[in-house]
Amino acid sequence: MKTKHYLLSYKWQTAGWILLAVALMVTCLIVGVGLYMTMSEAVTKLFVAAVYIVTALSLLLIAFSEERQEDEFIKSLRGRSLAAAACVAFALSIIWFCVSNVGRMYLPLQMGDDLWWKFSLVDNYLSIIPMFFLYIVIFKASLWVYRWRSRHEE
Repeated sequence: MKTKHYLLSYKWQTAGWILLAVALMVTCLIVGVGLYMTMSEAVTKLFVAAVYIVTALSLLLIAFSEERQEDEFIKSLRGRSLAAAACVAFALSIIWFCVSNVGRMYLPLQMGDDLWWKFSLVDNYLSIIPMFFLYIVIFKASLWVYRWRSRHEE
């Protein structure tokens, strides 16, 4: 019986890493040079949205691409990494929900006006994007530890 194959080819993982590197380099260049200070607010918002979308796309390509040698152990490692990333992401979301709502209930309105913008900024970053990043970090670190141990056991 043929099994269903949901992962992308390994070549897509390489494309995702290249896309992520380009997005980070462009962001560092624009922020480092101070070019964003001369841009209008609309262009800055458009740039931030474009970086967010490109980063999300690159992390999606990295997360759902197979390794060069995909076997049952790597598939189980992939599942455990996804479960760990989901647990951490849900825990952070619950903690942030509690912190932001307690802050909104007990801060005076005049003092809290500036903080609402910061709360909404963090709310945007507690989306699926950090979960992809966390999954990739956990999976790649676990894979590296496994390969390092197997190399040094011999």
